[in-house]
Amino acid sequence: MSNDHDLIPVTRALPGMVLSDELLDSHGMVLLAKGAVLSEAIIASLGRHQIDMVPVARVEAHRAPDAAAVQARLDFLFRRHARDRDIDSDSDWAGHLLRRYVEDYRLERQVAP
Repeated sequence: MSNDHDLIPVTRALPGMVLSDELLDSHGMVLLAKGAVLSEAIIASLGRHQIDMVPVARVEAHRAPDAAAVQARLDFLFRRHARDRDIDSDSDWAGHLLRRYVEDYRLERQVAP
């Protein structure tokens, strides 16, 4: 089995979980291939095959984006629309406004309505 898995009881398996390895029955026959996505029907059928534990892929916790790397990428993408420029003083106000919205979204800033 791979190192990036959790071996969980079938009773804790949820639809949408992904197998990290092949699932074999007691005779060594492959029931489900590596990467199979569990559904309610599949989970229910595992009991009929006397499967107690299931190797599922670990889901990495959502980590906040590295603000400096995001900002550097946005500076490159919007290099014609400098952050310190006033929207009203430029003819391309839409580009500057787009940059502000994208920055707020990518940096997960709270925008007042």
